[in-house]
Amino acid sequence: MARRLQQALVAAVAVCAVVLGTGARAEAATYWNLNDGFETTESLWNQDGGGPEDCPRYRTCNPVDVIDDAAEAYRGTRYASILNNSGYGANWLSYGRQVRIPAGSAQCDLGAWINVDYARKTPVTMQLEVIRVSDWTYQISRTFQLTDLNQVGTWRRYSTGYWTPGPRDVFIRFVLVGQEFGVVGMRVDDVTVSCTVG
Repeated sequence: MARRLQQALVAAVAVCAVVLGTGARAEAATYWNLNDGFETTESLWNQDGGGPEDCPRYRTCNPVDVIDDAAEAYRGTRYASILNNSGYGANWLSYGRQVRIPAGSAQCDLGAWINVDYARKTPVTMQLEVIRVSDWTYQISRTFQLTDLNQVGTWRRYSTGYWTPGPRDVFIRFVLVGQEFGVVGMRVDDVTVSCTVG
């Protein structure tokens, strides 16, 4: 008797779960990904400082330094490299590229594998930024600090977390902040922008 009662109760709960559901409309989400490992896209990337052009303040316009060395890349053979040897804590160097987000994107995320390959002291400060091209204002900016010198020379994945896109044309940028009386270097590989659409 108790067993039949238990089976009837389980069946009733299962029916209620099917009938009630989640209450959400049944729609399929589409996912869009931009994957850039610098293998064939070097001409799309730019950096500020140290190049032939005078970049407007806070803009990124010079050719980026892409290294072809499979032994040093996170994956593939190429990665972007930047060295900040200014010796000033307020100085920063960056590189980035323009990206067109798909129409109807509900939320997006910028991520990359980053290797702080040179530092003698901590913290090493990095930023991942998404900037509206139309007015050069932030969609999202996320700051990270490497605080352990034992992590120098290792690849780690960093991400902005999700943001709600505004205009479709954005500029993604990786920033390396200088250190007082110090030199820091950073490599970036396997950049991804992922969005849910619809």
